[in-house]
Amino acid sequence: MFIAISGASGSGKSTVMLNLMKKRNNLFMLQRASATTREKRGEDSTYQTYVYMTDEEFEKGIKDDIFIEHENVHGNYYGTLKSAFELPIKNKENDYIKDIDVKGMLNVRKYLDGKVDMISIFLEVPDEELSKRLLARGESEERIKVRLSRRELERSYKKHYDLVVENIELEKTVQEISDFIDKKKNLR
Repeated sequence: MFIAISGASGSGKSTVMLNLMKKRNNLFMLQRASATTREKRGEDSTYQTYVYMTDEEFEKGIKDDIFIEHENVHGNYYGTLKSAFELPIKNKENDYIKDIDVKGMLNVRKYLDGKVDMISIFLEVPDEELSKRLLARGESEERIKVRLSRRELERSYKKHYDLVVENIELEKTVQEISDFIDKKKNLR
């Protein structure tokens, strides 16, 4: 099974994924599934979150059709690599998880249809909490405004998700998602 997690900047996608992986023995992060032209953050090196490219390399990748989807977000390119999904398609014994942009989730769902089961989860967080989290992460006021400007677009896609969870209390969020995964697996 492939699990896609989406939500606004600061909604806790990485934290939720890491805690889900601790809770579920056969859940693994789909590493290097995304490419970007943005600068690395601290956790990116540890979890091999992205394949880092220059603008020129990314644009060549678009021409070479290596992406399931791609988009320019906050002035940087982001794209989901087709090659990364060979593992969840071939390995039916484990589950894989990855944070994916809201538009990207729809494209990944279409790409994976008939190849592997997929669950999509949207993390919702109140605006004031999002701002607080982004400030704690060291984002500038200007950068926070840019990131929060996209939240209404992201929220408009919630109806396309299998599960929407308000991520205020981490343990509760992780348990709700884990229970939902179990329920979906039992319906197979």
